[in-house]
Amino acid sequence: MIVSLLTLLIGLAAADPAADLRQAADPDLTSAARMEAFERLVRTGTTDMRLVLDVCADGEADTRRRWVACRVLGQVRGDRARTQLLALLSDSEPAMRTVAVQALGDLGDSSVAPQVAELLQDEAIMVRGGTAEALGKLRNPATVAPLAAALSSRDSYYRGTSTWVRRHYVVALGQIGHDSAIPTLLNALDDPDPEVVAASVPAFESIAGFSYSEGRSNAEQRAAWRRWGQARSQ
Repeated sequence: MIVSLLTLLIGLAAADPAADLRQAADPDLTSAARMEAFERLVRTGTTDMRLVLDVCADGEADTRRRWVACRVLGQVRGDRARTQLLALLSDSEPAMRTVAVQALGDLGDSSVAPQVAELLQDEAIMVRGGTAEALGKLRNPATVAPLAAALSSRDSYYRGTSTWVRRHYVVALGQIGHDSAIPTLLNALDDPDPEVVAASVPAFESIAGFSYSEGRSNAEQRAAWRRWGQARSQ
């Protein structure tokens, strides 16, 4: 016990959050080395988040370091982290708006979901994709309607062709797991985009809590979910 406590105290004394932030944001290091530094930043942030708060808010700071700092806030959580991340939803850099919504998803506070959902209308597709990811984690039924609208929005097409982000909207609807998503998922079963169609089946499975996969082809599974969804919607 004493040895373990001593080891912990030595580790805390030797901690250098600024060095850890540089390491976690260094693209030339291995993913394992970056993750080690990231995890140390999270541990430090539970008692002292001044550095990551400052870097997140600093528009002149290196974007990679700001990105890491924001993801750390999502893991540390708390009121100060939430306030800072919400402020970044209007940042001028698409990369920062993206990481802000992703980190808010990590927070797990479903009360911020309506504010996050507003970025489904962001001009940058990477932001809209990150928003879908966050909404799937937050699982707030109030965001089913905005996701459904985004799925059919003209902004989700490029020169008439469905974009990759639409699949993420369907995935998020399944993760939210609410019956209000069923009408949208029924339409997704017949979507011209095969990626959207493929995502609709696991989305139904998430909502229903079971699968029709055993002994059925893909087409038969879709037919089974169509019957189930129509019956559930009545």
